Amino acid sequence: MTTDNVLLLVPELQQVKNERRKFAAFLFGLLLIVFGFWSKPVISIGFDPQSERCLPDLHVALLVHKAPHMVHDGDLLFWKPSGALAGFKESYILKEVAGVPGDRVTIRDGKVQINGTTVMQGLPLAHFYHKTAKEFDRDEVIPPGEFFLVGLHPLSNDSRYWGYLDARSVSGYAYKLF
Repeated sequence: MTTDNVLLLVPELQQVKNERRKFAAFLFGLLLIVFGFWSKPVISIGFDPQSERCLPDLHVALLVHKAPHMVHDGDLLFWKPSGALAGFKESYILKEVAGVPGDRVTIRDGKVQINGTTVMQGLPLAHFYHKTAKEFDRDEVIPPGEFFLVGLHPLSNDSRYWGYLDARSVSGYAYKLF
């Protein structure tokens, strides 16, 4: 005779077994809740509801809440808005990396070049900063620990206007889902 058959014959033992299962399930659920409050989420989903997106082909992204070890051109980074972007109501700002430390940034006559390759054309938001387009001209090397970030929409508020993003400000990186 197996143990299960014996338990079926003794209703009290079956009840004890059921109570232990319920307690174990309760304890497991409680541990999950406690762990959930103590831990920070590692991934989340980012959704851009704006009609005019700075990254037009990106509607939904997987956000990894961990600073990347290596950053390359074309990577997507996000951070909490501060400084020139402090007025934005979004939880995070997401932009594409156009330049990394050691790259040369040249902005002349509204043309933005990284290492001689044009990445953006025009400075339509210069008036927002109460400056002329000429005041944004520069020719410099991106310093260590800084990134030059752009949106792909002409009206993107990006590094053309507010300069480099400090690597310590990066909340994480993103992957385009669709």
